[in-house]
Amino acid sequence: MFKTKIRDPVIPGMACGAVGTAAKMLGNLFNRHVLKKSDTTYVEIAAGLFMNKAEREKPVGRIVGFLADYALGAILGVPLVYVLKYTGKDHAFLKGLGYGHFAWVGMYGAVGRALGTSRGVFPLNADTNLSAYFNHSWYGIATALMAKSLADPSFFLDSRSSTEQKPHAQSDSASGPRR
Repeated sequence: MFKTKIRDPVIPGMACGAVGTAAKMLGNLFNRHVLKKSDTTYVEIAAGLFMNKAEREKPVGRIVGFLADYALGAILGVPLVYVLKYTGKDHAFLKGLGYGHFAWVGMYGAVGRALGTSRGVFPLNADTNLSAYFNHSWYGIATALMAKSLADPSFFLDSRSSTEQKPHAQSDSASGPRR
């Protein structure tokens, strides 16, 4: 896809995480404005971690929320690239899906709730939470597939070589240990 492949895991991780965040945000906007299945946006949630409701509804509050959500998405892309690096890029779709679910539970569920309850961001209704599940699925999938196409192939562990038995040097066990 790209002419020059990147070998450093941090740069593609952040870039791919930003792409995944865009997919997540598009899903969120579609669910909120078209399907009417979400009561809030990730910009509002992220802004709510830093400021009260009156401040997060101002234009500068929305900018802060946008930047915070993209920064978090970019940062979370780095561990996913490492997962693909050490497990191989095969099944990137499923690995990304699982990572998106991990991000949903970890960041949106545990960390977000712990930080956001005091600011009036959480709790959210069931439709909004279900929407977030699907949006985080899109995040993980888009991030993983982008990483698969962006990083240099030599960057990834060759999944075939990790599962094949490598020939071992034959030893003469009858002679006992060497001294």
